[in-house]
Amino acid sequence: MQNNLLLAYHPAFLEHDAGLGHPEYPDRIKAVMAALEMAPWADRIVRLEAREATQAEVSLVHLPRYVEAMRRICEKGGEFLPRMEAAVGEASYPAAMRAVGAGLTLADAVMAKEESGKWKEEETPTLTKAESGKRKEEETPPPTPPASSGEKIGFAPTRPPGHHATYDRPMGFCIFNNIAILAKYLQTKHGIGKVAIVDFDVHHGNGTEEAFWKDPTVLYVSLHTADSYPYNSGRREDSGEEAGKGFTLNVPLAPGSGDREYLAAFDRYVMPKLEEFAPEFLLVSAGFDAHFRDPLGALKLTDSGYKELARRLKAIADKYCEGRMISLLEGGYDLKGLGGGVTAYLGELIGQ
Repeated sequence: MQNNLLLAYHPAFLEHDAGLGHPEYPDRIKAVMAALEMAPWADRIVRLEAREATQAEVSLVHLPRYVEAMRRICEKGGEFLPRMEAAVGEASYPAAMRAVGAGLTLADAVMAKEESGKWKEEETPTLTKAESGKRKEEETPPPTPPASSGEKIGFAPTRPPGHHATYDRPMGFCIFNNIAILAKYLQTKHGIGKVAIVDFDVHHGNGTEEAFWKDPTVLYVSLHTADSYPYNSGRREDSGEEAGKGFTLNVPLAPGSGDREYLAAFDRYVMPKLEEFAPEFLLVSAGFDAHFRDPLGALKLTDSGYKELARRLKAIADKYCEGRMISLLEGGYDLKGLGGGVTAYLGELIGQ
């Protein structure tokens, strides 16, 4: 079955400056957008403007004082944050709020109950820069136009990424945990009961794991390189605590593992866990730094491997989630590998 792809984007993603020579740089997003424009199925992309998240929405996962502290640091010009291993500047906080907001925009579109067909861009209220600056955090966010019944698959090339960010600190290039906030938003705003998060970034998503460590309503699954960043994180025996025991699944893979080993582990460990959990909504932390071309990763996935991964995830979304599935970009630091991996993955999701 062919589907349209909801794509949430904003130019603010390009404005965050992580520092001179940093591998997490704006050309990553430019490479993704260029690859999508050149894809043979580009006419099936429905573009949405990623809105800004509010501080209250970000605080679904993060300490409110931390959220405000990041705003002030950036507003004053920014600084290098050792734990984040990157710098932040004046544009970093707005970019981070749009990165969170991209997921929320997609959630609202996928969950919209209206069946009036595709929305039109001219129907979306557009704020001037001055008007946007006047909007208060406590005000209701702008409405997201509804998706049609065939638009249940969403993607956002979010930057900065998010899965390392913890409750009260940035970490590993990440400011706010975009995917964790999205999961909480789906539950609190849209009444979704069970959410599954599959994280195939080459690094363990420690921040996402922490957010749901004791939560039985969110299944967190991470496939990552064993004994990699963050060190002593993502061990196979780490599976949650208290009510959340058994709702975290870590699948560490040996360095050098390629498509064969990766997909075999996915079939052996991840698919049965997803089947057992039977989620109502599927979220994906889509990191493409497991690509064989990536300079920071130690795995050897090909574009075909990402396509096969997408096929398995789509099967779960169709079986349990009414097809509802949102992927947010995490890592991926080789531009060719990133563009190829993203288009192979998304093309399979929409049936192309």
